[in-house]
Amino acid sequence: MKRILSLEELAEKEKKRKRISGIVIIALLVLSSLGFALSSVGNGGNINNSDLKEGFNYNGQNWVYTSGSQKYYFINHPDEINTSLEGMTMSLADFASKQIYIDSELAGGLQEVYNNLGVYAEKIKEVCYGSCDRDLPEKECSAGAEPLIIIRENETESFVEKDNCLFINGNMKTVDAFLYKVLGIN
Repeated sequence: MKRILSLEELAEKEKKRKRISGIVIIALLVLSSLGFALSSVGNGGNINNSDLKEGFNYNGQNWVYTSGSQKYYFINHPDEINTSLEGMTMSLADFASKQIYIDSELAGGLQEVYNNLGVYAEKIKEVCYGSCDRDLPEKECSAGAEPLIIIRENETESFVEKDNCLFINGNMKTVDAFLYKVLGIN
């Protein structure tokens, strides 16, 4: 049988419970802040910010290039990509103030282009190049039309232009190489 507690005993028990839960919450806050601070120091322990190109910073997830007040986010640093890729004559002027259509096989390809060219484009829209099973509009290459970027996963990295289309063959490093070229970031 459970003993009946007096008001004083109940108050003391409640006070002890609140004190313990307060200590646990404070410890959790201190430890989480300490963990966040330690994870930020040295950017994961493998990136030396003093070795970075001017304007670049690593935020633990992306390479961030700052130009004035504009920030650009990349998965790969310029030193990690193939900058000798040929076959692309398009510049930022070909995408600025236009609706850009994108068909990407690479996870993250659409998002990477959107994050970096979205401030210049009128609109960026996902489409299918040719026919597809996805519920998206279908687009083809035709001279004079809005730009269409087709990103295909491929072992061989390349850029191929045809009318209003730019085919980016490769991986996310190739997508970043395209963005660095278009934005004029070396």
